[in-house]
Amino acid sequence: MAYIKDEEINEIRSRANIVDIISSYLNVSQKGKNYVCLCPFHNDHSPSLIISSEKQIFNCFTCRTGGNVFTFVMKYENVSFLEAIKIVADKIGYNLNVKDLNVGTESKNKEDFKVYDFASKYYTNNINTTDGIKAREYLSKRGINDAIIKEFKLGLALNEKDTFCKIASKKGWSIDTLDKLGLINKVNANIYDTFINRIVIPIENLKGEVVGFTGRIFNGEDNTAKYLNTKETEIFKKSSLLFNYHNAKNFIREKRCVIVVEGNMDAIKMSAKGFKNVVALMGVALSNEQIDILKRLKVPVILMLDNDNAGLEATVKNGEILINSDIDTKVVRLSGAKDPDEYIEKYGIDAMENNINNAIKYIDFKIEYLKKNKNLNNMEDMITYVKEVINSLNNQDDLTKELIISKISKDYQIDIDVLKKAIINVPKKKEIKEEIIKPKMSKYQKASHKVLYYMLMDTKYISIYKNALGYFKERMERVLASEIEYYAKENNDFNVADFTTYMMDREDEYELLQIILSENGNTSISDDEFESCVKAILNIYKKEEIEKLKSKIAEELDQSEKEKLLEKLIDLKRKCE
Repeated sequence: MAYIKDEEINEIRSRANIVDIISSYLNVSQKGKNYVCLCPFHNDHSPSLIISSEKQIFNCFTCRTGGNVFTFVMKYENVSFLEAIKIVADKIGYNLNVKDLNVGTESKNKEDFKVYDFASKYYTNNINTTDGIKAREYLSKRGINDAIIKEFKLGLALNEKDTFCKIASKKGWSIDTLDKLGLINKVNANIYDTFINRIVIPIENLKGEVVGFTGRIFNGEDNTAKYLNTKETEIFKKSSLLFNYHNAKNFIREKRCVIVVEGNMDAIKMSAKGFKNVVALMGVALSNEQIDILKRLKVPVILMLDNDNAGLEATVKNGEILINSDIDTKVVRLSGAKDPDEYIEKYGIDAMENNINNAIKYIDFKIEYLKKNKNLNNMEDMITYVKEVINSLNNQDDLTKELIISKISKDYQIDIDVLKKAIINVPKKKEIKEEIIKPKMSKYQKASHKVLYYMLMDTKYISIYKNALGYFKERMERVLASEIEYYAKENNDFNVADFTTYMMDREDEYELLQIILSENGNTSISDDEFESCVKAILNIYKKEEIEKLKSKIAEELDQSEKEKLLEKLIDLKRKCE
């Protein structure tokens, strides 16, 4: 298990400017002394994530998320704390010498990841030997050089039917395990490697771990399928992946767009020619999980699917899914070639770049698509077409509607007012917004959270809290306050970003800390407000004590005891006034 010293973690945290790190993922802009961007952790339409360069923390009050640079990377990349440290260290060029981070391997699937990793290295080794000469020549002819072979970990399955099975078995993995993971096939008493005489393309999950393979023929065989995939397993669900995402994500953020193609060979070829911001579908239609991945990137999507009828229909289907998910979507339809791979071969890089730079908005593509199989000289077809165009404008902005209506009016000599009336009468689809239900907070919770926030921001409030209040009645707040006091005393200072790191292994208290930071991240410090919150909490304590005294007085006690309690009750009530 990896271990990183606290001093080194704090060193990485202090060197990593949180604004720069979040900017590497999202489009950040300055607003006063802070920075803002669309929050990737909920369906945000106006920038609600606030980043403090001064405090090196972020917060979103809407979805109650907050923390330091490690918190952000953990949530955004969906990785562990150790992995987040490694990612941040890599981004700032810090040499973190940790060999075993156990990247993403849950204990129950740890062995599966090991098998796939071994298989990937086995296939890669094959392609780099004399047995791989023909495969490398084939790839070279297609513009895939040694650097790309290495980048995508391309490999080769040998011609013998059970070579991999024998080698993997010698390493100690059972036939049942290899069969479960789709690396071999059992037919009665016979056992065969899944991939025989094929170029093997590893499929990685979002973290870059190998979870499956695609095998492609390269010797021109015509009696077998061109592509063959490993079956889905516990760690390989096609609907939750986008091929090449792990390699492409940083280039996507840099280019401010993501190109979506159909096949993994298309993605490899595009990447080989310099279009690194490309991912490939793992099926024909985008799943909800894949939509979530694309949405989190907060960049436009360019659909560049195959230039056949199936690719056309898939462009329409996926375009609708993307648009209805509020993702800016553009389309490239390549003419003169069946797919991006062939297009680059025939027309070159400049032609491809020109297509990407001139990608059309999805609505413009759809308006042209709606002409398919229609004779616009025929009145019935014309009416159908115009109605379909108008229905397609339902979720477009006003300017787009105006421009398209004007064009339709001009092209087909239809009165513009008639078209406008028609679009008004089309019922709009209700936008389904993510509803974030914030729990109702009592006066005590609001005040205690505010006091804790002040203690996080300035050590002087720690002293005031100890002298004026001394404790919180709720355990979670009490423990967090104790941790703040202890950390400040031990370090002779207090840095909220470093304290956030310190609290990460205390699950419940860390969750409360995130909530407090998210609620108050943009709050100005005021002595008067702090004093007001402390008084509010003390009054709540006194009122609770009054109720307890009332209950005691109602009990059957002797007269002198009741008189003492009444005096105490009157005194407490006076203090609450």
